[in-house]
Amino acid sequence: MKPIHDRQSPTAEHISRRIGERAGNLFRTRQLWCSGAVLVVTNRVFGGDLTQDQAIRLAAGLGDGMGGTGCICGGLNGGALALGLFLGNGRLSPGGDRAVLKATRWLHDQFKTDLGSACCRILLKKDADETKSRLDACGRRTAKAAELCAAKILQHRPELIARVDWDYLNQHDGRFEARLNIIADQLKR
Repeated sequence: MKPIHDRQSPTAEHISRRIGERAGNLFRTRQLWCSGAVLVVTNRVFGGDLTQDQAIRLAAGLGDGMGGTGCICGGLNGGALALGLFLGNGRLSPGGDRAVLKATRWLHDQFKTDLGSACCRILLKKDADETKSRLDACGRRTAKAAELCAAKILQHRPELIARVDWDYLNQHDGRFEARLNIIADQLKR
């Protein structure tokens, strides 16, 4: 993963891929769960209105197939939150925000097409033998959900390319740095 230092003309595709890589890294290093990784990275990279703590708390119950039920993949759940954050109109209405509903449906369908299912339980059956392979596989799924989500956001809001937080996006934590980050976070509380 080569960092971008020359910020001239980054493409939406490149940014989306990097967002996926960053979210997958945060999951694989056990700093964030799948749902939180997608929401936190997307929010931070595009300058969303949530603090990191708010994003983590919002996504907290959505991992492991929505609260451990094995239903919708946590990465998809985090992606749906991020789509609402960046594409939502902020108005209450009984029918919901049609643009967000349409984007979320696309995210679900594309994820399912690319990975064979949107159901955490079904996806996890493929990884039942090994914890490490499950961690890696879920990291790839988290990355895919974040990448697809970012692509859809940038399709609707290309002006966000100018707001990308490149310093954050270019971070890649190894296990040692991740452990230090986790310890530092625990000490703050």
